[in-house]
Amino acid sequence: MLSEGLRFLIGLGALLAASCSGPAKESAYQTATAEIGDVRDIVPATGTLLAAGMAEIRAPRAGVVIAVNVKEGDRVRAGQVLATLAAPMRAPARDMAGAGAAASDAAIREAQIAVRQAQEQLSRSRTLQERGFVSAAATAQAQAQVDRASATVDRLTAERTAALARVRLVQAEGSDSDILAPLDGIVTLVDVRVGQRVTPEDARPLFQSVRDEGAMMLEIMVSEADLNRVSLESQVLFTVDSSPSVLEQARLVNIGRAPIREGRFVSYRALAEYDNSFGVLRPGLSASVQLIRANARNVLRIPARATFYTPDGYVPPLPPGKFEELLAQHRGDMGMARAAADGLEIGRLLRTGKRVVFVLVNGTPERREVLIGGETDDFIEIIEGLKEGEQVILKNRADARGAV
Repeated sequence: MLSEGLRFLIGLGALLAASCSGPAKESAYQTATAEIGDVRDIVPATGTLLAAGMAEIRAPRAGVVIAVNVKEGDRVRAGQVLATLAAPMRAPARDMAGAGAAASDAAIREAQIAVRQAQEQLSRSRTLQERGFVSAAATAQAQAQVDRASATVDRLTAERTAALARVRLVQAEGSDSDILAPLDGIVTLVDVRVGQRVTPEDARPLFQSVRDEGAMMLEIMVSEADLNRVSLESQVLFTVDSSPSVLEQARLVNIGRAPIREGRFVSYRALAEYDNSFGVLRPGLSASVQLIRANARNVLRIPARATFYTPDGYVPPLPPGKFEELLAQHRGDMGMARAAADGLEIGRLLRTGKRVVFVLVNGTPERREVLIGGETDDFIEIIEGLKEGEQVILKNRADARGAV
């Protein structure tokens, strides 16, 4: 056994050796640890449920309602009469229009008689001129009389056309007028009663109908600040006030490009399809919406920045001879050939749902292909390719210092 004095000397020597060796060498890379955590990015928004093929129906003209033929919940066919209007002063207008048209007909007949008389006078004048009994001036005067009579017929014919148009207009309006269903569907609103005076300019529609309550659209207003966090791949969940504990799901189909401004606030209109086959929800309901880009809990995650790092001089693995082919295509330009190789790798990874990261192993970057799940601007979920505790490289430490 070693004596106490010898053990002390050995320990002292080890301590001196450690002190002489200086501090541990700093890694050349800035890294982050693959850890367990959440990957969540949820955009809150508001929405309104709309029925597919919804119609708002107003009066075609001013009048008083004398009949309402449907009630809410009735199924109707396109062209079916929903209500009838009466216009008390329409009969005198119809009589006046008819009298005007009749007067036009009489005036045209008189003008046509005048044309025939003028033509007969012109024919006699030409015959007498040939025999030397009248002058050429008299014949010219007879021709002018024919032209004036013909012009009168043309003018009266145009006036008759206008009079007939007034007759047709009054007839179309009629003493009674029907409000018709524009499409097949279900009446969802009846806001009219017998005796009510209505006009086409009324703020509220008299009727509303929907083609199919089973297929509905969720209109979503997305804030301008959140627009870059929403895509057509975003999951859509929503609740309505009548059932706040029931989470419904819809499918995003469109994100509008036109801004909608309300004071200083700007939003964009998005549309999502909702299957209402069971008829639980109704058009017009307000919704509290969650647009989910990622919602993974207690998963393996790494910073998103790790997927942007590549070591200096990195060339993606390619089939034998492929890089030489790219180099030849770009006339020996190494930078262009590497960029083309990067493009091939990125395309392949996107098609397979993978990314490339570099793990620090014994001080050296090691390339890994990882299968990803949810992703946000900050973190990416790792499904396979990494283990908890491994160090992924974010950037060269010299680059990090330069950025400070």
